[in-house]
Amino acid sequence: MGNLAEAVLYSKENPGEKVVLIIDEINRANLSNVLGPVFYLFEHKMKNADVSIQITPELEIKELPSNFYVIATMNTADRSLAVVDFALRRRFAWYTVKPKPISASNFYKNDFNKIAEIFDWHATSNELNLQPGQGYFLADSDKEMVNRIRYEIFPLIREYLQEGLLTSAIEEFNSYFMDRINQPLFE
Repeated sequence: MGNLAEAVLYSKENPGEKVVLIIDEINRANLSNVLGPVFYLFEHKMKNADVSIQITPELEIKELPSNFYVIATMNTADRSLAVVDFALRRRFAWYTVKPKPISASNFYKNDFNKIAEIFDWHATSNELNLQPGQGYFLADSDKEMVNRIRYEIFPLIREYLQEGLLTSAIEEFNSYFMDRINQPLFE
């Protein structure tokens, strides 16, 4: 029995308890393996349909228990993946989580804010998904942060620009990288 079946079974057996299944990077998952036929029960219009799904030999359900929740994450910046299909989109509510500064002693807030500002001013709605997250701006020393900028953030932004993304921000990015690592985006 898979995690989904176990979670559904547990939620049916414990109706007073909220049960949450978390699927990390759902866009990378083979949904037929992860959700199986239960995927059809996530469709809102299936609630009144006369459809039964066999979860296990002992368990057949017509609807998902009301105390059962699924939270799935998706990395929208991963451009190697195909666009998420409409079958998946219509079964879930979607919420975008934009990178925000964090309170940590090793968080380089000024660098984060400068990159975020450039994205806010120049990125299209689709390009906003490409903004580097907080993890890029965590470092235990100035030297480590400079290396992170030089070997992680700089190549990432340069790749975006080479692919024709964020082109209206070339001057701002170039100025930032010259100030921080004394390296122009393009020679």
